[in-house]
Amino acid sequence: MKLPVIYSAFSLLLVALSLSVATPVEAGLFDKLRAKRQAKLKAKQQASKPKRRVPVKRSWYNDTHEDAYINEPLLDGAGEESERRVIIDIERQRAFLVIDGLVAIDSAVSTARRGCVTPRGSYQITEKIRSGKVSTLYHVYMPNWMRLGHTAIGMHTGDLPGYPASHGCIRLPMSVAPVMFTHVPRGTTVEVVDTWDEKGLKLPYTFPNPIYLTQL
Repeated sequence: MKLPVIYSAFSLLLVALSLSVATPVEAGLFDKLRAKRQAKLKAKQQASKPKRRVPVKRSWYNDTHEDAYINEPLLDGAGEESERRVIIDIERQRAFLVIDGLVAIDSAVSTARRGCVTPRGSYQITEKIRSGKVSTLYHVYMPNWMRLGHTAIGMHTGDLPGYPASHGCIRLPMSVAPVMFTHVPRGTTVEVVDTWDEKGLKLPYTFPNPIYLTQL
């Protein structure tokens, strides 16, 4: 009665020995199968990792307005001691650089779209990066970056489609952003308001007269 049991055990031993003593061809086949399985596992692990988007530098940005006003004589004549402030008017979607009570730059902007917020309040420029700043949200370059206080919001070059379209930042036209960057040093106050009443100006600016302002 014990013979079948002994025979079965002997058969299993022979199978084990045959597997352990593989020919070079079989060993090579096993190595190929193992390498193929490891390659598949590595590819699966790589595919599961989040892909990092590489930002692309742009040479052109959309500006549907093309109505910026820049008082170059005022900018050129302003010294380091001149009083400067930037006002962001959310309702009018405009940005104003005021130097010594006169509007030096008036430009369209694009602020936060519906569902997002451009925070109101008074801030100071705490960081400036001419180029190389990348959005951590959209992984795109933001030239002429000017950070507002210690927030994640800033002014920078961007597309102006004609309506609020940003995630919260203040987009400036590519024709204006470099000028604003040059003439707005760190520490400059930026006021983000719903509507600017133009108080504090030496001359009203509702209907600007560039020739008259230049002669002052």
